[in-house]
Amino acid sequence: MLSVSTVLFDGHPMEAGFELLAARGIHAVEPAFIKGYIDFTETDFCDAAAARLSRSVAAFGLAIQAVSTHMDLSTGDAGDALARRIDFAATLGNPFLITNTGPQHAEAEIRATLDRAARRLEKTGVTLALENPGHGSGDLIGTPQQAASLIASIGHPNIALNVDIGNFATYGGSVGTLNGLQRALDHAVHVHLKDFREVDGDWRFTAIGDGDMPWTDILPALAHLPIGLELPLRLLRPRKSDPVRAKSAVPLDEIETTLDRSMGYIRKHMPLHG
Repeated sequence: MLSVSTVLFDGHPMEAGFELLAARGIHAVEPAFIKGYIDFTETDFCDAAAARLSRSVAAFGLAIQAVSTHMDLSTGDAGDALARRIDFAATLGNPFLITNTGPQHAEAEIRATLDRAARRLEKTGVTLALENPGHGSGDLIGTPQQAASLIASIGHPNIALNVDIGNFATYGGSVGTLNGLQRALDHAVHVHLKDFREVDGDWRFTAIGDGDMPWTDILPALAHLPIGLELPLRLLRPRKSDPVRAKSAVPLDEIETTLDRSMGYIRKHMPLHG
C-alpha cells in the first residue's frame, strides 16, 4: 500500500490534506511529528489525541499505514518518550512507528533504549522502523550497510528499518552512493520516497521523478514493501546543509500539482499494490 506523509500539508488544516488524498483515490496517510518539519508537542502523544486523529482519518475513508515520530534514542528521556510514541501508535491501530536513532558515538545508549522498548513493542504489536537521516554526519545508520548491520545484530521481530532512499542519497551534504541499498531493503518493513534537485547550489524538494534520484532503477525493487510518499515541500536545503522550514505554507494548488505528478510517475514505473 502507498501512503502520503502529512509533511506535504504542513501549514494547512490536516483535514484539508485528508480530503485532497481521498479525492485522488489514495487510501492511506502517514501522520508526521518531526521536529523542524511540523509543529507539535509531547502532549500530542496521548490516547485522546490518537482517538481524535483516528476519527478524522476515518471520516475521509483513509487508513493510517505508519506514523513518523522522529527522536534521538540516545538522550536521557528517550525511554519515556519512545514509550509514549509506542502507546500512541498502538491506539492508532498498530501502524509502523518510524524514528531516527541517534549518533554513532552513543550506540550503547541507543541500544539500551531499544532493549527497554522491546517488551512494550511485543505487548502492543507495534513495529518500530528505524530511519536513516538525510543530513548531518556521524549517525548510527548513515549508510545502507550500517543500517542492515544494526538490524541484523538487534535480531528482534518488532525492530526493523524504514529505508528513506532519498536520505541515503543526501546524507552528509553531497549526493552519495546508493551502493548496498538492497542490503538495507532486506531488513525493511517500510520505505520513504522523496526527490530533490540542485537549484543555484541549494537542494529543493520536488515531485517524485522531477529530481535527481534514479527512480527507474529503484522502484521495481520496492514492489513488495509498504511505501510512504514524503514530500517536504516547505523545506529547503540551503547550500545542501540542514533543512530550513519556510515561514509560509506551500499553496494548496502547488501541493496538488506535486502530488499528482508524483503519483503519475510512481504508477507509470511500478505497479501499486493497494
